[in-house]
Amino acid sequence: MAVKVLSGRNVILFFRALEKKATQDASKLRFQTEHAISKEKEVESTVTKDGIYNTISPGSNTADISSLAYEDDSATIEVWRELEQMFDEEQTVEMWQVDITNVNAENLNVDPDYFQGVFTSFEITSPAEGEVELNYSYAINGDGVRGTDTLSPEQLAAVEASIYEYESMKAGGTTGI
Repeated sequence: MAVKVLSGRNVILFFRALEKKATQDASKLRFQTEHAISKEKEVESTVTKDGIYNTISPGSNTADISSLAYEDDSATIEVWRELEQMFDEEQTVEMWQVDITNVNAENLNVDPDYFQGVFTSFEITSPAEGEVELNYSYAINGDGVRGTDTLSPEQLAAVEASIYEYESMKAGGTTGI
């Protein structure tokens, strides 16, 4: 049997300010280049006459997120500006890590990991030879939970969105025959 490896490009993040959960769908951050969720435990070792005895206590759970800034798409700019505002205002932010491998118009069901936390850093890097990159660090409250959910049609559209739309070969032309 062939092993199918999960592609990182199919594991994406959605965000929403917790205070807007009654009125706003979570938004996909477009042009994500990478994210990492790290969970740690604190270990305290005690030397006993019989050897080392370890006790474990909660540590810190974090996420580091990178994406590209994209100027021609107002929805993309709106989302990363909103994330920056959440950082500036120290808002509690909901974050979903979603595997979209099998998502399509007939199957909108997902099993995301859900987190609440705050952004602890926001950085924009602008190299002379390269793209503007956005980097966020996110401190997770607790351990997060796994749930089941259904993407909205708008969220599916965000998942399926291409970098650009089809353009006709005719100058100012139409796309049909």
